[in-house]
Amino acid sequence: MTMELSKARSGTNTRRVARLLVVMSPVKGQDLAETLRQAGHEVVSADSPETGCAALAQDRPDLVLVEAAISEEVARIAADLHVSIALLGSRAISNDIGTLVQLPSTLTGEAGLAVVELLLEREQLLRSLREQESIVSGVRDGSALIGRSPLMRRLQSTLSRAADGDTTVLIEGAPGVGKSMAARVVHCKSRRGNRPLVVNSGSNLDAETLQRALVEAQTSTLLIEDVEQMPAAAQQALVRFLKERASRTGADSTQARIIATSSAHLPELVARGTFREDLYYRLHSYPIVVPALRERTEDIAILADALVHQLSASSGQRPAGFSSAGRTMLEGMPWPGNVAQLESVVRRAYLVAGGAPIDERHLTLPALATSQTASAGTATSTATAPAADERLDEESIRPFEEEEQRLLSRALRATRGNVRRAAQLLGIGRATLYRKIQQFKLRLQ
Repeated sequence: MTMELSKARSGTNTRRVARLLVVMSPVKGQDLAETLRQAGHEVVSADSPETGCAALAQDRPDLVLVEAAISEEVARIAADLHVSIALLGSRAISNDIGTLVQLPSTLTGEAGLAVVELLLEREQLLRSLREQESIVSGVRDGSALIGRSPLMRRLQSTLSRAADGDTTVLIEGAPGVGKSMAARVVHCKSRRGNRPLVVNSGSNLDAETLQRALVEAQTSTLLIEDVEQMPAAAQQALVRFLKERASRTGADSTQARIIATSSAHLPELVARGTFREDLYYRLHSYPIVVPALRERTEDIAILADALVHQLSASSGQRPAGFSSAGRTMLEGMPWPGNVAQLESVVRRAYLVAGGAPIDERHLTLPALATSQTASAGTATSTATAPAADERLDEESIRPFEEEEQRLLSRALRATRGNVRRAAQLLGIGRATLYRKIQQFKLRLQ
């Protein structure tokens, strides 16, 4: 172990800065919120179930502190979002809330801060566990990296071979192709897969932070996303670590394994002098390229169908899928944003379709993609064309946000402000509806 790593391990830990939501009556909540802010945490306060649910849905916090006397609804939304809840007070609530911790109604001072720190540490471990369980499940059932094209089958085989060894891996590809997921598959299928994966962005890794991350990832894997954004000092520290790791004889499972991802052309950055040449060669010992979505168009429909099934399962609806025209339109686009862009478009189309099969009129594509396909045929024009049996003029078309606000208001009026029932009718999650209520300042009654 290097001297830097020894210092990092023996050094004192600083308090973790977290986003906290405090849902309490003003008298109790103000003191607690101020105590947490003085400790450096980012705190959002709410004094009613409605404002608490809206704040929770808009910006998912790391931990929710709820006064038991206020409402169960905030706790239920937090459970839906897999956020831990600390219930302050003695009133018992339903036992199906989720990751719930019962605390005394008074939580102030250093003792209160210590409790919050323990809860935050617990939440971090739970999130890591849920992520690992999700990745393990995806690896086992083949859904982690969806696709049946020859390119995807070759990639899946390459990832399995990378998992069998312990060498440093560099995963390259355009933004949005799934590099981080590929890295998680390698870790999950490796002999280190029973350990939590440590993830850091290259832009946030100064030399000191890197040393702490390497200590945290001992016996596990350190994933450095966007490694091309690492500062020069951190690049130098990583080179030293990789040199020391390579000099050891035999497999050393105590040191962190490094997996890095990059969307840049690293040889070009080396030529410019912004990326170390020796670091590039050490990372490049096992390179993997994740193909762009336009290179495997036969996988587009499979990806879209899988996402619709996932959205349907979360909303409790039966998946309606795509019409033939909608599927054809999806497969005809170049998708410069790759899988990430496809997911965004399908999620919005699912909401707009409202439970009906997703057709071309539900698919709104970015202007860049539209312009690129204008010469390819009529797919773009039909995406915005009305149905044949509709007679519309331009004056009857309102901005999407206005139409969305009108639809949400109708659902809330029809259910007399019952958010849970309105969300079911709209085919969206309650957290999404609460966020929209706050965004549009809608009335519940």
